[in-house]
Amino acid sequence: MHQQSKGRPGRSRSRRSTPNLLLAAGVTVLVMALLAGVLGWQGLLRRADALERARADTAQQVKIQTARTALMIADTNAGTDVLTGADPTQFRYKLFAFEAQPALLGLVTAARTDADAARLATANKYLTLYAMQVESARTLAQEGQDEDAAQTLTAASQMLREEVLSRLNEVQQASRDRLDDDRSAADLAPVIALLAGIVAVLVIVGVHLWLTRRTRRLLNLGLLGCVVVLIVATVAGAVVVADSREKVVDAEENALQVVDFVVETRFSAFSARSGEALAALNGTTVKEEPAWAESMENADWYLGKAAEGQPARIGQDVDRIAKGLAQYRWVHGRLLEEAEKGNPRGVRRITSNPAENGSVGSFEAFDAYSGALLARQVQAADDAWAAAGQNLRLVGWLTLVVGLLGAVLAWAGIAARRREYR
Repeated sequence: MHQQSKGRPGRSRSRRSTPNLLLAAGVTVLVMALLAGVLGWQGLLRRADALERARADTAQQVKIQTARTALMIADTNAGTDVLTGADPTQFRYKLFAFEAQPALLGLVTAARTDADAARLATANKYLTLYAMQVESARTLAQEGQDEDAAQTLTAASQMLREEVLSRLNEVQQASRDRLDDDRSAADLAPVIALLAGIVAVLVIVGVHLWLTRRTRRLLNLGLLGCVVVLIVATVAGAVVVADSREKVVDAEENALQVVDFVVETRFSAFSARSGEALAALNGTTVKEEPAWAESMENADWYLGKAAEGQPARIGQDVDRIAKGLAQYRWVHGRLLEEAEKGNPRGVRRITSNPAENGSVGSFEAFDAYSGALLARQVQAADDAWAAAGQNLRLVGWLTLVVGLLGAVLAWAGIAARRREYR
């Protein structure tokens, strides 16, 4: 009798404590399901937001890179104008304006932060002064004042490099830093969401095992349904993120890598052309040859890097660009020979010649082929960023809905067991 009386209170306490434990278990599975849904939703949406920012920062970098190259092209055209002097048949004023105008009008609009806007506004001010000095150099050349025209254009080109291009480099570096932050945020958010989904599933499975031992029931359909829908949502999120990452690789390691190298190739080559024109104006071709050679070596190196690890079609485009650059290098060799002979008139004639055996004409193939490749890769990069963000928001909202559904199923499963103890 005494032993029986000891057993009854124990069983009674067990029955009284089970509803409380079931309530705690219900709250636990409810919170975990909601947490998995909310964090999954937030993770995918934050990745989508980060990729949109990365796309915008990439677009800004392209604008800045394009402006840098366009300004160097404009500076080259200005040098050709001054070299041709009063010859209206070779005057390239429209070409200078065509290249310089987008930079004159668009630098401030390329800003994404206040710091960018301040730097670009200052660059724009100096760019306006540069254009005015170029116009003055042209006027002097038309009037036959070649020495003054050369000095004015040299000062303008120096200001372009020191006051404008240096600030564009600063803005471009700031944009690259933001792009790195965007990539980190895009990678971190879905990882947190994935971990939340896995933890939620493990916790709910653990509650189900406890409930099986506690109630002697093998399956709880509510908890089982919750686990299934959370697994489906987690797998769907992982799949869409994996696909998104592949598109990011397409943007960064394929299209954008080619863009960066082709931009630097064009900038270095046009820098060589611009320096060649200024040296011809000042009669310093031989003296400036090391600087020209360094710029061309940089162009060759960047062009070679553009094809590394890329599809065969990129290699074919790079080969065409390299042939165009080789043609220009051959013409420059002839120009250098004239300079070494002490023939400044011959140097100027070759430098300003628009035919294939002149610097202007021989450079056009490189300009056309490299510009076409650059345009295609810029579009490919933008398309890849857009594709990387597709479906993230849709799957994110579905994950939230699934989290709510899982919470309802889990609570219903626990509630069914609690009713048995009333």
